[in-house]
Amino acid sequence: MKITYLAFYIAKQGKALDRIISMIDRSPYSHCELVIKNLGEQRYDCISSSHRDGGLRRKTIHMEPSHWVLIPVMCDIDYAVRWFNRRQNFKYDYLALIRTVIPGFYNPERRLFCSEACADMLELVDPASYGLRKLYKWALDNPAT
Repeated sequence: MKITYLAFYIAKQGKALDRIISMIDRSPYSHCELVIKNLGEQRYDCISSSHRDGGLRRKTIHMEPSHWVLIPVMCDIDYAVRWFNRRQNFKYDYLALIRTVIPGFYNPERRLFCSEACADMLELVDPASYGLRKLYKWALDNPAT
């Protein structure tokens, strides 16, 4: 286990879909990423499921502090990369946000929402129940040491 970050995208910096996601989740955020490696100069190697990219992907992202909030968390990075390699063709799950508000709504195979993917890579129990607000709270309540 090592210290890394959960990165949360500030919804008001994004587009209409970002604001809709934020409103449904009752969170100031619309997306999250698990940082795999800090590349320096505000650039990070990240894994998440992204509506902009159509699903699960690994990507280098420049994270401006005015657009992103980074919370330090403990993570088994090797596990997260193995988890990604087994699921890298999974699509983005547009309806999963409803599942975080209405438990048991549905749970499709081979589709993931960003906070669900990050919660699963962090090995949290019932990752499908994690919306952005709940995952952010978890990160604050479980500080990396």
